[in-house]
Amino acid sequence: MYGENGGRLRAELAQLLRQHRIQQRLGGAGSHTMPVTTSPAQRTEFGRQMNRFRLSALVWCRQTAVAVGPFATSNLAKPPANPFRTPKPDPGPLAALHQALDEAAAASTARLPHLEELTTPHDVPIVESWRQIARAAALGEHDFGAGLNDSLTAQQCQTVVADVAAITQALVTLDRRYLRIPGWESLANAPRLGWAALACALDSSLEPPDYSVDLRGWRPPTKLIKGPARPGLVGVLQAEHNLVLRMRSFPSAINLRLVVDSQKLLSAGLARLAAPVDRRLADKWLTRATTYATLQRELRDVGGRLGTGGPAVLEGANAVSRLNALPADTSVDPRVLHGFDVLFTSLDTRIADVIEQGISRDAYFLRVKVSRVVENSGQMVAPTQERFMPLADAQHPALDELVRSKLRPAPEAPTPPTGAARSRAELHAAIVHSPDKRNHGLSA
Repeated sequence: MYGENGGRLRAELAQLLRQHRIQQRLGGAGSHTMPVTTSPAQRTEFGRQMNRFRLSALVWCRQTAVAVGPFATSNLAKPPANPFRTPKPDPGPLAALHQALDEAAAASTARLPHLEELTTPHDVPIVESWRQIARAAALGEHDFGAGLNDSLTAQQCQTVVADVAAITQALVTLDRRYLRIPGWESLANAPRLGWAALACALDSSLEPPDYSVDLRGWRPPTKLIKGPARPGLVGVLQAEHNLVLRMRSFPSAINLRLVVDSQKLLSAGLARLAAPVDRRLADKWLTRATTYATLQRELRDVGGRLGTGGPAVLEGANAVSRLNALPADTSVDPRVLHGFDVLFTSLDTRIADVIEQGISRDAYFLRVKVSRVVENSGQMVAPTQERFMPLADAQHPALDELVRSKLRPAPEAPTPPTGAARSRAELHAAIVHSPDKRNHGLSA
C-alpha cells in the first residue's frame, strides 16, 4: 500500500538525516575515543552499496512523477482565457523535477540492487537503513500497477507530488553530507535537482493535502483460512471470512437464497452475544437480520441456474452451526466483534453487487402467475400456470429499493491512516535540521 511504503521511506530517510559523523558510523576514523573497526576497502564497498540503494529511491521518485504527471496540475496554473475550452494540464514544477530525476538516474554508474541484496539484513546500521529505503522503493513499484494513479483527485495528486519532492530533497541533502565517504558517487547536477524539488514542495503546499491517498495502491491478496475450525467465536469468524472470499464467484439463485438465510440467522445470533459488550453493534446487527429476512422473502420467487456458489453456502452453514454450538457463557472479545462488522460490510456490498449484476445480465428470473390454468395436470384442482421472466422486465421495485437503501452500505469518506501527517512532518523537520554549531564541519 502506498501509505506503508511511503511511510517506510520517510521514516528511514528522517533517521539518516539526523545522523552525523558518517565516517565514524561506518567504522572509520572520527573520534580519538573510538577505534577504527573497518578497512578502507570495506568502507568503499559500503559506499558503493549505499549508492545502489539510493538509486532505488531515485527510480521510485521518477516512476511516481511519471505516474501522477498526466493528472497533476500546478496550483499556480493560470485559468484559460476561453472558459468554454478545456484547459490543458499544467504540471508546473513537476516537469522540471521529472527531467532532473531522469538525468540523475541516467548519470549514475551504480546498478539497481538485486533481490538477495534487498532481502539480506546488513550488520552496519546506517547501511541497513539504506537497504530498508531500497526495499520500500521496490515494494512501492507495485502500487502503480494496482491503480495508484487512477482516479486520483487534484489534492491527492498534489500530496503525492509533495512526497516525491520531500524524498528528493532528503536524497540531495544526504548526498552533500556523504561526499567524503569512499566509494560514494555524487548526484549529477545535485543543485538543480534540489531546487526543482523545492519548487514542487512549495507549489504543493499552496493547497491542503489529502492524506487519504495513503489508502491506495497494492494490497496483498486475501486468502482462505484453511484447516480445522478455530475454537470459540473465532471459528465463526473464520467461516464468515471464508464466505466473503467464496462469494467472489457468481452464485445461482438458490445458493444466493441459502447464503441470505445464513446471514439472517448469523446476525440475530451474534446480536444476542454482542448485547452485553457493545449495544450499538447489537442493534446494528438486529437491523441487519431484519433486512436479510425481508430480502429472503423477496427472493422467494426468484430463480436462475446460472452461477455456482456451493462453497459459499457451505461456509455460511459452517458459520451458523459453529455459532449455535457455542455455550451460553462464551467470552466475547470486542476485537472479534469488530472483525465481524468489517466482514458484514464487505459481504453486504458483494450481495448487493450480485443482485444488480444478476438483474443486468438476465441471470435471475422472477416467477409470475398467468391467468391460465395448467391443462391435463392430473390434479383435482387445476393449478395456475406459472412462467419466469427476467427481473429487469418484471419491474421489482421492492427488491431494488431493498438493495439500494438497506443492503448496500452508505459510502463513507476515506479516513487517512493514523500518523500520515506526522510521518511527513518528521521528514520535513529532519530536512531542515542542522547540527549544533560546535559540531559543524564534523558531519562526514
